[in-house]
Amino acid sequence: MKKIILINFFAVLLIIFFLEIIIRLLNIVELQGFNKQDFYFENGIIFSKPNNFFKVSGVNSRTDNNGFRIPINNFSYDKDKSFTLILGDSVTFGVGVEEKKTFIGILRDNSKNVNLYNSAIFGHNIESYLYILKKNQKKFKKEINRVVIFLCLNDVIPYQGTIFGNNFKEKENDLKKKIVKNTIALKVNVFLRERSALFVFLKGMITDPIKRHYDYMEALYSNKKNLLEFEKNITEITDFMIKNNLSYEYVLLPYSHQVRNDCKKELLKPQEMIESIFKNQNLNLRDYTHEFCKVYDKNDLFLKYDPVHLSKYGHKYVSDLLILDKVF
Repeated sequence: MKKIILINFFAVLLIIFFLEIIIRLLNIVELQGFNKQDFYFENGIIFSKPNNFFKVSGVNSRTDNNGFRIPINNFSYDKDKSFTLILGDSVTFGVGVEEKKTFIGILRDNSKNVNLYNSAIFGHNIESYLYILKKNQKKFKKEINRVVIFLCLNDVIPYQGTIFGNNFKEKENDLKKKIVKNTIALKVNVFLRERSALFVFLKGMITDPIKRHYDYMEALYSNKKNLLEFEKNITEITDFMIKNNLSYEYVLLPYSHQVRNDCKKELLKPQEMIESIFKNQNLNLRDYTHEFCKVYDKNDLFLKYDPVHLSKYGHKYVSDLLILDKVF
């Protein structure tokens, strides 16, 4: 009996190992995760450590002496060019994609007269951007003359640093969210998603993170306080840029759940609310949601089983839109 159990145990391990190899070889999903030691907090906001080489979702990444993401090899800024500051979160950082394949990396190669300071990192939201803007304007006052802010639906989240799970505010009667708050379950989840492509694949198949994450975000737009705070932050950011003679652009990127469901009207309420806020302030917003839904193979715009992060194809598409609209 013990021999049969042992044989079955090793057979299961062999199958798991085989499936893990197959999923990795076929590049079906990307590993998730990062080392917290590569980041630090300042004023409650997450920053990348400067002059650092590290991995994010299995992809090698590098920062300059300011903590901004740059290409891995043979890169330096051209001091004779002007500088544009990029603000955004993990989507703009380019999680799971080599820097040169991200839309910032592509634009960097195609921008002949401008340097791009990519300050984007996980956990940044609209509340973070004013602090980051002020910090960098003070440091690079004579360099930066333009700012491009990439918004996602999760910018309305009323707290910062969500990537580290420090500020989860969930209903106690929701079993799934109780599990997320459980320290052991959270640590196991983090451990496995950083090391097992099979785990990421099965989790995506079983839990549908694309819809789940969108539903969570959409619910935040029913809270009037969140919207008022979002509008206040937009006002303060814009006023600061105008006061400091900075030209600027706001760009809004959609969620995968909206795109894969053909941008049905009932799924676009968050965009409608954001656009209303910008209209009330007479501000221009480049909302690329409908452009995403025009793409024939739109499901390929995002990483597999990912609610918001772009694939290489998605990054190329965004760079094409930005170049077409002469944002860069």
